[in-house]
Amino acid sequence: MGQYRIAELNCEINTNSTTLGKNLERYETSFDCAPNLILSISDDRLLQLMTENEGVTADRIECNALATLFSRELFDFNGFPIRSVAVENGEKAVLFSSPYANNEMLQFIPPEKIFCVDFPAVRQIQNDFFVYDTPFGERGEYAKDKKLAMTSIVFVDSMHFDSLKKIDASDYVPFFMKAVSQNIYDERTKHTLFVLEKLTHAVNFYGVSDLSDLDFILERV
Repeated sequence: MGQYRIAELNCEINTNSTTLGKNLERYETSFDCAPNLILSISDDRLLQLMTENEGVTADRIECNALATLFSRELFDFNGFPIRSVAVENGEKAVLFSSPYANNEMLQFIPPEKIFCVDFPAVRQIQNDFFVYDTPFGERGEYAKDKKLAMTSIVFVDSMHFDSLKKIDASDYVPFFMKAVSQNIYDERTKHTLFVLEKLTHAVNFYGVSDLSDLDFILERV
């Protein structure tokens, strides 16, 4: 297994995925202590997933499976994955989360502003929340192997929002839970709500219909 440092966690990862293997190169490290996470997928499990996902390459299936394992284990380290695009804004991170495909948001975000796509890792360190890029997901090549303090989460949904507005718990809790639900076991729900409660005191939440005026949004969040 290779040794990697991801989201300030020591990870041992076994993969045959060419895509993930390339993305992992910038995270390579060595450590003598026990790893925080061990991520691997058996041949039998890979074959099962290939049968369930006909037409998808083994490379992509293994990459996605290991990403899911990492995301689920993250909850044990005061963290969670959130389906979003993380944008670097003045050496801090703003997360844009949408119920639609991230591709729709990416057309408005210059590549140089992108910090991480698909499932950035969020961890609480003492009283602050930090965003970490990860090598997982279809666009792990955006990863920069660093962390940024999170300032805001912006939910992008033309069905619920018009112009940019700050939102309260009655609005953001359903959006937040939907954004992280893909990787939550039922027994994790209570823990996730507990983390969300702490998150509300550390970052701001906004809603907006689209990202057509990204600079305007970033100046105000």
